[in-house]
Amino acid sequence: SDVQVTSRRIRQVTLGHSIVSFFFNTVPIAMAVNGVVALAG
Repeated sequence: SDVQVTSRRIRQVTLGHSIVSFFFNTVPIAMAVNGVVALAG
């Protein structure tokens, strides 16, 4: 959804949430790729 973040505090929380979300999505993908490469070996 397209929302507006008007408060400075909420903007900070949103940025932190985005960064954490990025790593929670990136790490499992990287681990899966690493596992496939290791098995293909």
